[in-house]
Amino acid sequence: MNNIIKTFLRLLPVAVIGLSLNYIIINYSNGEIIIDNPIICFVIVPFVIAFLWTNYKDRRVYKQSQLKLSFIPTVIGIIFIISFFVTNIIIAARDKSLVLIKAIYVEDFYGSGFEFRENGTYKFTDIRGLVGAIYSRGNYLLKDSLIILDRDNIDDIIQSNLLVIRNEKLNGTTNQTIYQINNQHNIIEESTEFVITIDKRK
Repeated sequence: MNNIIKTFLRLLPVAVIGLSLNYIIINYSNGEIIIDNPIICFVIVPFVIAFLWTNYKDRRVYKQSQLKLSFIPTVIGIIFIISFFVTNIIIAARDKSLVLIKAIYVEDFYGSGFEFRENGTYKFTDIRGLVGAIYSRGNYLLKDSLIILDRDNIDDIIQSNLLVIRNEKLNGTTNQTIYQINNQHNIIEESTEFVITIDKRK
């Protein structure tokens, strides 16, 4: 019983900090905030220290007991390290699909925009000045010039799940703009509109 408690105490710092770091990596993947990197580094350093301390203690216990089970905390620490890389790979894969349509709205240091991808997913970016940006992801359907989102409110900027692409001529140039529309397909007054900068639809 004593050995189980000691093993648990060696494991505890690695497990707590490892779970916290994975949570931070996943949570911060939904945006770009200026303080993100310092916070992640602030958590990585204690994890490395805890892992090295755990490994050192495990080796000392193993020399006394000659039991390979003494390295259980170290093995779990290695599993956490692998999970960090796996989590980052999965997160990066979300934005691998080709961007079919990109549309933006910019005003001074603020702005927002869509990336509609080939695999039926979108990423909505809400740029919040010098602080950073927040991402919202979801699924969409594209029917000719109509875009149907999987939600009808995003960061109080998107007020409808229905968007429409319209061609407009300005000074002899044709621009494509995405408008928010209601169920009657009328443009919602004073809603944010987005200028298309990339259009790779066939």
